[in-house]
Amino acid sequence: MMRSPGVVLYGFLAAASTRAAWYDSIQPSADLRYRIEYIDEQHKEPRQSDRVRARVGFTAPAHEEVTLGLRLTTAEQVNGEGDPISGNKALSNFGTKKGIFLDLAYLEWTPSKIPGLKLTGGKMINPFLCVGDYLWDMDYTPEGIAANWSLGEQWKLLANAAYHWIQERPADEDSKMLGGQLALSGPVAEPITVTAGGTVYGFTEMQDRPVLDWRQQNRPYGNTTRTRLNGTQSNQVYATGFTTVEGFALVKWDSSVPVAAFAAAAVNTETDEHNTGWMAGVRIGRLAKPGSIQLGYDYRRLEADVSPGAFADSDSFGGGTDAQGHRLQLAVQLLKNVQGAITYYLNEKHLADPHDYHRLQVDFMAKF
Repeated sequence: MMRSPGVVLYGFLAAASTRAAWYDSIQPSADLRYRIEYIDEQHKEPRQSDRVRARVGFTAPAHEEVTLGLRLTTAEQVNGEGDPISGNKALSNFGTKKGIFLDLAYLEWTPSKIPGLKLTGGKMINPFLCVGDYLWDMDYTPEGIAANWSLGEQWKLLANAAYHWIQERPADEDSKMLGGQLALSGPVAEPITVTAGGTVYGFTEMQDRPVLDWRQQNRPYGNTTRTRLNGTQSNQVYATGFTTVEGFALVKWDSSVPVAAFAAAAVNTETDEHNTGWMAGVRIGRLAKPGSIQLGYDYRRLEADVSPGAFADSDSFGGGTDAQGHRLQLAVQLLKNVQGAITYYLNEKHLADPHDYHRLQVDFMAKF
């Protein structure tokens, strides 16, 4: 039986309306950063390179309480796997195509019966509140399960917990990170707000296990190691375990020229030597309308075994621990959704016998 034109038109409009509602619920995002970089490390030849970082992703509701998130990124690769703490890809090899990797893949559940609770599973944005990047690079996207809970309105109690897979070993015990965090955030006086708290990051099965080096070059990223022979093969293994306890504070002054000051300090309770680290800094201004400027400065010092160096900021001292130094940045909102920045690192590597490490970055970034 043939359908009337009116019925067909009604069905088409209903389907279009349903598809439009589904399409409108997706939130796409993308950003591209072009970086010109110059590194001058004592005892090495200076090096200049250009790098790009390209990311594209989206979030979409799978249910009114469940959100799906996916993101792809560029990265350097070894044996088909990408750098865990950087999306940068050097421009080289006569224009060869650059690899794309899965950067985020998670489900986020916010149950309506438990206000303020968010549960996340998969490969996610770091679920812990970090006022600095001295322990965790901002590009690190951990894998596992996390819970975030917020209680209160003006003053908020924040409770975060997670377990993350670090290294699966078919013939040995797996390494994981079990973490918990408590923080309090709220206004102390108009226009000043304060956030302060503490975190415990407990890494399992690290001592006497092979160092975490995604390049598979036995690089310890500043951590103290021992040499272990496996037949004719020599491996670097961690000399200590890691249970890192951190305290942190962030103060924001929301005026016509916003100011934010932050500090954090950490200690690894599984060793008595070379086990502390700290970071402090300030940001002045906020990138908003074209022509706006933000200035930033911080100083950090990481002793060798404060935490696993494989996860520390990849730009400061070239990554890892057992180093200290300054970072200065000037960022400008050039156009709507287009920013530029100049960052300079004045660092020292190897605290017992330091040598200079200088790094200059000029960035241009567009995003939507």
